[in-house]
Amino acid sequence: MQLHRERRHFDALGINIILVGMGTLKQAELFRKVHGITFTIICDPHKNLYRAYQLHSAGVTGIVSPRVLISGLRALGKGHLPGVPAGDVLQLSGVFIIDVNAVIRYAHYSKNIADHPSAGELLRDIYRLGIHSGGAE
Repeated sequence: MQLHRERRHFDALGINIILVGMGTLKQAELFRKVHGITFTIICDPHKNLYRAYQLHSAGVTGIVSPRVLISGLRALGKGHLPGVPAGDVLQLSGVFIIDVNAVIRYAHYSKNIADHPSAGELLRDIYRLGIHSGGAE
């Protein structure tokens, strides 16, 4: 997972990363083990956070499109095999940067299942927005 490979950069800026998924605690622990993840994971099988942050579901083009296909082939080429999905497979994701005052400073709403900002893009936006603390946020 790219975010985890870049964790030291986020840690140096005082940025905590929390992952949210629709799986069970057991599925989250398996995900953590398989991918070597040490981030906090919140299990949200009822999609309460997805609704609270107004994340949308994908239509047909959000699942089957050239971009999604190319992204999937790239992942396969890097040895990433798809796992068994947990929860709503049409649910799109998002990335939010929330400051210490609980204000959303950055929001990325995925347009399809392959639409995720890279760690580099997130770091660039953290600097651009001036929301890093160098270890205190």
